[in-house]
Amino acid sequence: MKVPSRSGQEARFQNGMALVAVLWITAALSLMLTGMTGSVRQEVRAATSARQFVEGRAQGEAAINIVLQQMAAQPASITQQAVVAVPYRGINVQVQVLPMGGLIDVKSASPELLQALFVIAGGLAPGPATAAAQAVVQWRTRPGSTGQPLGLEAPEDLMLVPGFPYDVYARIAPLIAAGQSSGGTVNPLSAPSAVLLVLARGNAAVAARIAAARDARQVGIDLTQLEASFIGGSTSRAYRLTANVPLPDGAGMSFSQSITFQASAQSELPWRILQNSGAISVTPGTTDRS
Repeated sequence: MKVPSRSGQEARFQNGMALVAVLWITAALSLMLTGMTGSVRQEVRAATSARQFVEGRAQGEAAINIVLQQMAAQPASITQQAVVAVPYRGINVQVQVLPMGGLIDVKSASPELLQALFVIAGGLAPGPATAAAQAVVQWRTRPGSTGQPLGLEAPEDLMLVPGFPYDVYARIAPLIAAGQSSGGTVNPLSAPSAVLLVLARGNAAVAARIAAARDARQVGIDLTQLEASFIGGSTSRAYRLTANVPLPDGAGMSFSQSITFQASAQSELPWRILQNSGAISVTPGTTDRS
């Protein structure tokens, strides 16, 4: 029997090691390729989402401007919530018009109204809600350099109040304004259902009854079961408009603007934009194309 030479064994060992090295390199390259492919796909999805968001915001702003043009042509103020369907570039955009007199003005609302808001809509216990209301009042009445109270310029200024919880702000944000509503009281005929619940001190049956009667355009609605100190009948030409835009991937996004028809002298438009929504919320939905 012929015994392999040492040089032959070494050659086969080297060939085997080379094969193992090639297999390791191939596996490493495969892993790198898989990772790069996944990364590219994520970047493509992110770019597509960003493009959809930009286009959706532009469509939302355009639909809001169309509704504002219609509102400017009407001499009477809108006193109740309304939803306007705006066909724009093949898409039906739903624009909600909300009179800001139906929102709770954190710049001038009483401590009692703020406390009810933080409990019923914000989910705080009564004790912490009372403390939060007092902190908001102290913050908005602090004097500035001229000695006048600095107040609150925007709803998100609540987050400047020391210790104010973000989760509470997130819950109440759709229900509040800052200086653009009818002052320290709320017009229940303009208020969304969640605000009516606050005015009714959490009595859902009362809030639902008033909302149903208001939406049915009934005359002489009984408001006696609402907290009298919370409600008023004043109106203003300030509104929050929210455009709900369907996206091609079946989701939807919303974009809001707060405006007033008290235009400044420098403006060429009959309205003035007070605030744009800082964040765009994406919600499940289906594309609605006409």
